[in-house]
Amino acid sequence: MGYISMVDPKESVCQDCRSCELYCAAVHEAACGLELNRIWESRDPFRGEYFAYTCKQCIAPSCVAACPEDAMYIDEKTGARCIDEEKCNGCAACIRACPVEPPRINYNSVKKKAVKCDLCKDRPDGPVCVQMCPTMCLTLKKYK
Repeated sequence: MGYISMVDPKESVCQDCRSCELYCAAVHEAACGLELNRIWESRDPFRGEYFAYTCKQCIAPSCVAACPEDAMYIDEKTGARCIDEEKCNGCAACIRACPVEPPRINYNSVKKKAVKCDLCKDRPDGPVCVQMCPTMCLTLKKYK
């Protein structure tokens, strides 16, 4: 593989429109709902700043190591840390193992499975959040 890709947010540009969240849910779940997305935005009410939270695609992903079902894997094409929903038993070990706060893995209470950013690995145009962000707050970065 030789590189790690991640969606890199520029918080100073984020306007909290939540387009990234809605498009993410639409692409991955074929439905729109902020609880279905794999990217999150939050607001600091004291500073009036917005933050986009995405998976950091760790070099040594503790979430992958924590999965008792081997449902987590590294996609060879994109370098994304992914979850095979067929294998996931919903135990949330990966969520607890995420070293980033807040954890970048979500629990889908409808599917009873863990979900996370997979860099839209099956989408030829790459991450939909990057493509649809109206302020170009999100960029796809590759690290060696």
